[in-house]
Amino acid sequence: MTQHRSDDNWIQGIADDDVVTVGDPRLRAPTAPADAASARDLLATLTTRLRELNGAGLAAPQLGVSVRAAIIEVRRTDVFPDRPETGLIQILNPTVLARSAETVLDWEGCFSVPGYLGLVPRAETITVRYTDETGQTLTSEVTGYAARVFQHEIDHLDGLVYLDRMPDLSSLTTTQNYLDHHRPGQG
Repeated sequence: MTQHRSDDNWIQGIADDDVVTVGDPRLRAPTAPADAASARDLLATLTTRLRELNGAGLAAPQLGVSVRAAIIEVRRTDVFPDRPETGLIQILNPTVLARSAETVLDWEGCFSVPGYLGLVPRAETITVRYTDETGQTLTSEVTGYAARVFQHEIDHLDGLVYLDRMPDLSSLTTTQNYLDHHRPGQG
């Protein structure tokens, strides 16, 4: 499988010009419902930017658009070489219907918090209902890393960032320190 290079700016803590970062009130603003027909251009833009940044997900508020739209496409990168990949998933108006009692504490990063990672507990499995890019309503059970990404992106649509979910901010680390000291297989 192809391993993609992570965005150098993100690793170094430099925000990309079009990505809204923590502290900007647009990241905390309520999002409006999305309509599949009118969201096509937005979904295309999100998809293009996500692939350019080589991330796992990107939500409309991160590009300054207060609409309930997000993209998920987990690919292996140099920072996260072992994560299981997903195909492209375009989600509109997602709602988490159920969360497993089992949670997993794992590292998360975000283009809106460039240069940092932190330990965040997330449900191992979720049931989520959303509208896809064709306007079809789907209900899916999502597990593992994909469930983590769904929850992370839905948080953005609800005005939250992963820092809000961290039970202990002392785990917050720079991306470089994660690579040097915390990544599986590191000292």
